[in-house]
Amino acid sequence: MGWGDNRYGQTSVPDPGTDFVAIDAGNKHSLGLKADGSIVGWGSNSSGQSNVPAPNNGFIAVAGGGYFSLGLKDDGSIIAWGAGYDAQTNFPAPNADFIGIAAGGFHSLGLKSDGSIVGWGYNGAGRINVPAPNTSFVAVAAGGSHSLALKSNGAIVAWGSNLYGQTNVPSPNTGFIAVSAGWQHSLGLKADGSIVAWGWNHYGQTNVPAPNTDFIAIAAGGAHSLGLKVDGSIVGWGHNYWGQTNIPAPNTGFIAITAGLEYSLGLKADRDSDGIPDIIDNCPAGYNAGQEDLDADSIGDVCDNCPAVYNPGQEDVDGDFLGDVCDDCPDSDVGETIVIDECDTGVANEASDDGCTRADAVAVCAEEARNHGQFVQCLARLANGWKRSDAINDADRGRIMRCAARADIPPSDNEQTNGPKRAIRRRAERVQR
Repeated sequence: MGWGDNRYGQTSVPDPGTDFVAIDAGNKHSLGLKADGSIVGWGSNSSGQSNVPAPNNGFIAVAGGGYFSLGLKDDGSIIAWGAGYDAQTNFPAPNADFIGIAAGGFHSLGLKSDGSIVGWGYNGAGRINVPAPNTSFVAVAAGGSHSLALKSNGAIVAWGSNLYGQTNVPSPNTGFIAVSAGWQHSLGLKADGSIVAWGWNHYGQTNVPAPNTDFIAIAAGGAHSLGLKVDGSIVGWGHNYWGQTNIPAPNTGFIAITAGLEYSLGLKADRDSDGIPDIIDNCPAGYNAGQEDLDADSIGDVCDNCPAVYNPGQEDVDGDFLGDVCDDCPDSDVGETIVIDECDTGVANEASDDGCTRADAVAVCAEEARNHGQFVQCLARLANGWKRSDAINDADRGRIMRCAARADIPPSDNEQTNGPKRAIRRRAERVQR
């Protein structure tokens, strides 16, 4: 979902707008990473920054810069496309072992698996000169003319242009878990869910709105900022001429954010890829673009445990995923095997479509038998029927009948006591003998 400046189509997500797992905004173009490892680019394409090179597969991360783009492959290599007049698309050799990427106005950064950072492209104000020691980095961010990197100890390192104080990390420089670089300002997310902002503040882009709590992600744009809350809502502040801080309703269900020069993008959760965000999807784990709901209980039929009968509570006493209102055996024994009076047959306790298991059928025999002989005969009929239908084999039938023969069903004293009590009584009788 995109909002703000759309003069180049940068907020118009191409159809189908589904299956995205990551997003990033450049100057005037946007990138989206699909679940299948492909990248979709849209918006300004004046330098080919939206034309993803072939083969468009195997990507695990994307980064949009001024007029160029970067993609990180699952083999640790980087692919770059778009404007390269400042060498921002000419990544240094060896092109391997990268685990993170960042694209700035005219420069690029790559994070290596050993915790070091490589920079390339335009080097005005030293924006690609990583300060020593170039080790222990876990994240990178590239701004208009400055760079940020997060250390494993929670400290931020900043370098490049400092015209507006964008590289002066406020004290205490500890406890950070994420960084984001805007055109001339910076954001840092603390482990306690608060945001620290510094640098250019002409439009209030570093004035984090209260309450400054519960944030889980940050994004710095041209002159505006975004923060993603733990409840899936987005907070925006700073320059708003194009409505880039006006979050579209419903402001819920977001899982990722990114900010371009004068626009914003938000990724909503849509696990079933039906184009409907999970927050309003009546069955987010199952594809149901039609939002079918036969029983009108506001739960999609594909995830409703009894779709033809109204049951908004989804009661399921025996935990067999069949709602009690349409389960012929709502309190079934759902154990993995058939157990007869504490004798485990080892035979699978399969369930039928009506919710009744094989153990339920054994229980019926036990309840209706007037003596042990009738119980054994009833079990024999069940086992023979299951064998004829190829549900069990001869060995399974034999185990069932052996357990049936040993069972104290009905109890020898004609008291319908439960299994544990029968076991105690049998042990007592053996002791007496």
